[in-house]
Amino acid sequence: MAIVTVVAVVTGFVLTRGDGSLRATVALRDVARTSYAADAGAQVAINALRTGYNVGSGEPAGWYYTNVKNTGCFGYDGPLATATAKDTLVLNNLIPQAGGETQQPMSARVVCTPDNDTGDQGSAVPITNANKPGYAVVTLGGAVDATGSKSPGLLVRGGIYSNGAVKGPVNVLAGGVRAVGSCDATVTASPKSCNSGPPISDPNYASELGGTIPGLRTPPTTCSGGVAIFEPGYYDNASTLNTATNLCSVAWFKPGTYYFDFHNDSCANVCPSNVYGTGGNTWTINGATVIGGTPVDANNNTLSQPPSNVSVPGACRSPITDVNAQGVQFVFGGSSRIYVDQNSKMELCATYHADRPPIELYGLKSGTTPTATNANGLVASSVPSAGAFTRSTTTGAATEADLAAPNDGNAATWKTTSAAAQSTTLTAQGFAPGSAVPPGSILTAATLHVRHQDADGTASSQATAKVTVGGTTTTAVNVPVSATATTSDLAITGTNLNSLQKEIHDNGYAGASIAYTANAKKNAATTTVDMVKLDLTYYVPVLRGQGGTCIDGTGGGCRFIDMKNGNNKVQVYFQGTTYVPYGDLQLLLGNFASEIMKFGLVARQLEFQFWNGASDQTYPVIEIPDNTPGFGVETTLVRLEVYVCPGTTCATGGELALKSKVKIFDDGGTPGPPHRQMTVLSWSHNR
Repeated sequence: MAIVTVVAVVTGFVLTRGDGSLRATVALRDVARTSYAADAGAQVAINALRTGYNVGSGEPAGWYYTNVKNTGCFGYDGPLATATAKDTLVLNNLIPQAGGETQQPMSARVVCTPDNDTGDQGSAVPITNANKPGYAVVTLGGAVDATGSKSPGLLVRGGIYSNGAVKGPVNVLAGGVRAVGSCDATVTASPKSCNSGPPISDPNYASELGGTIPGLRTPPTTCSGGVAIFEPGYYDNASTLNTATNLCSVAWFKPGTYYFDFHNDSCANVCPSNVYGTGGNTWTINGATVIGGTPVDANNNTLSQPPSNVSVPGACRSPITDVNAQGVQFVFGGSSRIYVDQNSKMELCATYHADRPPIELYGLKSGTTPTATNANGLVASSVPSAGAFTRSTTTGAATEADLAAPNDGNAATWKTTSAAAQSTTLTAQGFAPGSAVPPGSILTAATLHVRHQDADGTASSQATAKVTVGGTTTTAVNVPVSATATTSDLAITGTNLNSLQKEIHDNGYAGASIAYTANAKKNAATTTVDMVKLDLTYYVPVLRGQGGTCIDGTGGGCRFIDMKNGNNKVQVYFQGTTYVPYGDLQLLLGNFASEIMKFGLVARQLEFQFWNGASDQTYPVIEIPDNTPGFGVETTLVRLEVYVCPGTTCATGGELALKSKVKIFDDGGTPGPPHRQMTVLSWSHNR
C-alpha cells in the first residue's frame, strides 16, 4: 500500500511538471508566432511599397506610391482629386495553422503613415527658421488692417505679429496672432494674444547691394519677341521706367540686384527736371506683365526669355521649390514706390539662400544724403589742335604746358598776319578729375577759367569758348574782351548747363574738350592764352534710405505698394520674402485678383480688402512655408505600425506588435524598380 502511494505521488508530480512545461512551450510558440507575423507583415508591406502593389480601385497602370495628395501607401479609391487614400494593408491568415498544431493562425494589419514633408508633398528646398521670417505677417509700426473687406477677409498661414492693432476680418489658417494693440472680434486665430507686448523687433535683413550702388542702367526702348528686357543695375527715373515697362506685353527683369531710387519728385540738388522730367516717384505697371528672375516653362525648364504670352504664377524659378533658384532683389530707396494698375500681372522670384530669407522686395532703411564733390582746377592733358597758336618761349605749336598755369613763363600766342577778319581755334583735351564721375551723377555747376589777352581789345577780337563732354557740345560762350592779361571766369549756365547735366548723368564724365576760338581784325596783333582750367561741382549717386520720406509716414503718407481699387483684375505673386520695414502696403483683391506672398511680409503696416466678395477664396494671401529638411520628390518617408491578431482576420483590433520607419528613394525621381530603393531606418518590436 505504501509503495502504491509513493508511486502515485511521484507520477502526479511528474505529470504536473510536464503540463507546466507544455503550457510554457505553447506560450513561447505563440510569442514567436506573433513576432514572426509582425516581421512578416512589415516585410510584405515594404515589398508592396517597392513593387507598387495596391488595394485601391483608382490607380492607373504602373502606379507607385510617392505621397501624392489624396493617395495612400497602398493605393486609393475613386478619382484622384477626391480619392479615398488606402493606408492600411490587411494580411488575413498571414501564418496559417499547419497540420495538427495547437496554435491559432495569425493575421496582421499594417497601417502606413507618410511624413508630410517628403515625396510629392515635400520640397527639395531645405526650409528652416534661419531662412524664413518667424511670422507670415509682421508689422513694425502700424496695424494689420482688413477693415471693410468682404468675406473671407485676409487669409494668413504662419501667424501674425503686429506692433499695432489687427483689424478684421482676418483669418489665420495656421499659427496665432500677437498684437501690441487691440484685435477685432473678427480676427480668428489660435492662440490670440492682443493688447500685449513686447513689440517685435525688426529682423534687419541685409540687402544684396552690400552697401554699394550698382551702375546706372537705361531702360530698354525696343521689344524682343514681345518682351522688354531689363538688366540688373540702378534705375533712377520713374518716367523712363514706366515707358519701358509698358512698352511690350511682357517686361522681364533678368536675375540680379536692382536699385530703384527715382528722382522725379522735386528735391535738393539731385532732381533736375531737365534730366528726369516730372510725374512723381511712382513706378506704374499699367496692364503689362512683369516677370523677375529665371524664366521657366511649365516643367520648370529654363528658358532664354519669357514668351510674350507668359502666364503667372510659374513664370520664374521659385526659391520655394528649387535651391538653384537665381532670382531678383528689387531694392527701393528714397520715396520710390510701386502702383499696380488694372489688368496688370507681376511675378517676382527671389534667390534661394540657406542662411537668410529669399528677399525679392527690399526697402532701404537708411542711406547717406548726397553731398557735393568739387573738382576744381582741372587742366588739359593734351592739345590735339593748336590752330595758329604757337609757344611763347620756343618755336612750334602750343602744348598743354602752355595752358596749365598763369604767369609761369609759358603761354600760347597767336600773331595776326593781316588786317582782315580772321580767327583760329585752340583745342585742348583732358580736364579729367582724380576719378571718373559715374553715370547717374548730377552736375550742378561748371566754370571755365581762362587767362587771356586779346589782339586789340576791341569787340572784333572777342574770343569764344565751347565745352565738349562725350557727344554733347555747348554753344559758344563769349569771353570778355581785354587788351591786357586778365583771368575771365566763365560760368556755364542755362541750356548749356542743362545739356552737360544730361550728358554726364547718362554717360558719366572722364574728361572734356575745350575749344578756344580767338578773333582779330588787325595786322600784327598778338593774342595770348596763358591758362585754361575747368571747375565742376557734381553729386554722385548714393544709396538713399526710405527713412524720413513719405514712405515711412514722417514726411506725409504714401504707400510703398498701392493698387487700383475695385474689380482690378490684378495678379501679383511674390515668390520670396517682402521686406519693407518702413513701407505701407495696400493689397486689393477682387474676383480676378490674386495677390500672393509666399515667403512672408515684414512692413510698417498692411492694408487689405476684398472688393467683390471672392467668397470661394480658401488659400492664404500671405504665408510662410513649413520647415522641411528638403528631401524632395526622390525621398518618401513612411512609418509602419503592424498589428497582429490571432485568427484568420485582422480588419480591426489586434495587438500593436512592431513599429518601423522606412525610406523610399527613387533615383532621379522615377518611381519603381530598378530605380526604387528601400531602406529600413528603424525596426522595433513592442514586446
